Amino acid sequence: MSARRILPGTVLILLTPLIGLAQPPARQWQDGEILSRKTVLVGRTSLRSEYVYRVRGSNCRFLVESDTALQLDLFQPMKFSIGRRHILIQDADGQERQTYILQKATPRRH
Repeated sequence: MSARRILPGTVLILLTPLIGLAQPPARQWQDGEILSRKTVLVGRTSLRSEYVYRVRGSNCRFLVESDTALQLDLFQPMKFSIGRRHILIQDADGQERQTYILQKATPRRH
């Protein structure tokens, strides 16, 4: 085979993984609600706070932590998207806030 035939194939093979990285995966949004929230002071002398929330979805519950307070009321409908180690939650104003999953629980079937 000539170099003219090999070169385009090689370039295509090398660029194929980059094509998949160009578009972020579409998020799958779910309906849920905030069941509880708690403000936790971090450190002994620090005035920094973290916020812990219990989130209920249609088929599981999460305990999540956020560096910023969510602009959501308890038991109000909201949207969230689950990632590997985090959950994106849409605030009441439509902004997406990233929270970190501390615990995940699935309901027991009777």
